[in-house]
Amino acid sequence: MDDTTRKISNMYGRFPYPSPQPRRRRLTELVNLLKIFCAETRYDLRGKSVLDAGTGTGHRLIEAAAAFPDTKFTAVDVSETPLAIARQTAVNERIPNVEFHLADVMSHENTLGTFDVVLSMGVVHHLSDPAAGVRNLVRHLADDGVLFLYIYGRHGARERMRRKKIVSLLLNGEHSFERGIALVKDLGFDSFEYGWNLNFDDQESRDALIADAYLNVNETLFDAHGIFDLMRPSGLDGFLVYGVTLEKSGALFDTRWPDKNAPALMPTDVSMHLPAEHREHYEALPLIRKYCLIDLLFQPNGYTLLGFKEPARRHFRTDSRIEANTLAVQEI
Repeated sequence: MDDTTRKISNMYGRFPYPSPQPRRRRLTELVNLLKIFCAETRYDLRGKSVLDAGTGTGHRLIEAAAAFPDTKFTAVDVSETPLAIARQTAVNERIPNVEFHLADVMSHENTLGTFDVVLSMGVVHHLSDPAAGVRNLVRHLADDGVLFLYIYGRHGARERMRRKKIVSLLLNGEHSFERGIALVKDLGFDSFEYGWNLNFDDQESRDALIADAYLNVNETLFDAHGIFDLMRPSGLDGFLVYGVTLEKSGALFDTRWPDKNAPALMPTDVSMHLPAEHREHYEALPLIRKYCLIDLLFQPNGYTLLGFKEPARRHFRTDSRIEANTLAVQEI
């Protein structure tokens, strides 16, 4: 375990995230992601194996395991304290199709095996070497499997980072989570944008959220170019930004000029920002430039990425949003 990983493990050991309460918390973001993916592809999770790398207290994964009872879930984390909470929650809620193990995604020595789906939601940006972490995750991906990552966005993080810097300056070099949490509350920084505000009703969970948002010992923020750099050495063949979190909502990522007659779940509608007379110029742009432009127009605070090797493309419809927005890794 490297020094950064050790510090992160210690922090989450003291402030288990997302909640130290060993009961269902109805955190449905991961369930919704998997359901949307299955709905817009030919992918059937029944009988599949899923790895969740960096599960924390497992509350989101337990919701997914409850929603997909015919799928086998394996969840790992670097800290034993949140894993103990996850195990107890699964027992308390009688969720049999998930198991939890202590493992470090930065290590080449783990023997977890291969999986049809690999998830790592909110983890890669905390690693000492995010690109190496992604390569290690890809090692566990079956040839026709899919990888989902959630990473922080640079453009949408400006206000949180401003607040985080204020707290750091007031701490004046003191490494005290308790004082930092108290400062966040005193300054009124404990109100969060979409993707952060979990609306927990207990103080322990609230403190864990504050520590995660403002006192984390390491985080890397990404923009479009940072995502390209992250994925280029991954060992994947293709990827796309699957969805984004914005200040007040989430959206499915789509570079296409919207068809107003086609139903969609909250797409990144570029026509909201560009006048119709610029449509022709926009559509003439290479896909990689459309990515950069939408990134600047929408300023996400987070991105959900979908990556895959070439055999997995059989799951995607040729006229789908996924195919329309896929970038070949060798071409970026």
